[in-house]
Amino acid sequence: MPKYVITALGFANGTHCPHAGMYLRSFDHDAIGGIGHGVFTRHANRAQTFKDQREALAFWHRQSKVRPWRADGKPNKPLTALTVSIEPLEEPA
Repeated sequence: MPKYVITALGFANGTHCPHAGMYLRSFDHDAIGGIGHGVFTRHANRAQTFKDQREALAFWHRQSKVRPWRADGKPNKPLTALTVSIEPLEEPA
């Protein structure tokens, strides 16, 4: 059964994203007071893995616990600032 990885496609607001095309290595939804902080890699084998697409999607959609609400009253889900692709991790042959 394949594992899945999250690939950053760009920022959801369309601004330049230095992580575009990179794999998510780790993300702390509560870092920097709920703004969140991610580490990215160009190597799929160093990416954070998920057991299925549902688990990866839930991680991407997770709400910060230290600042659960944005100033506009909407849920604070810091990783959703990125548009992402959830892909199977190709196992080495």
